[in-house]
Amino acid sequence: MSWKTSLQLSDLSAPERLELICSGCQHVAKIHPDDPIVTRLGHLHLDELETRARCRTKAVRGKKGCGSPMRLILCSGEETSSFQAGIA
Repeated sequence: MSWKTSLQLSDLSAPERLELICSGCQHVAKIHPDDPIVTRLGHLHLDELETRARCRTKAVRGKKGCGSPMRLILCSGEETSSFQAGIA
């Protein structure tokens, strides 16, 4: 059992966000806890969301939209620090 199977979309808290990255064109879509998709699909587990997600980027140079599967990443709103080690 992974974190994707245990968490639902409605479990997101304010500093957290989800990023969906397209496996084809590398387009990134972000989902915040206050987005309308959370109220519509909040009952979905994150692994179900990942299997349903498809890239919806616009057509480029006359080609159809991408439509590739997307990979889900959980990001927190906390700032990262470049500090790596303590003082010896």
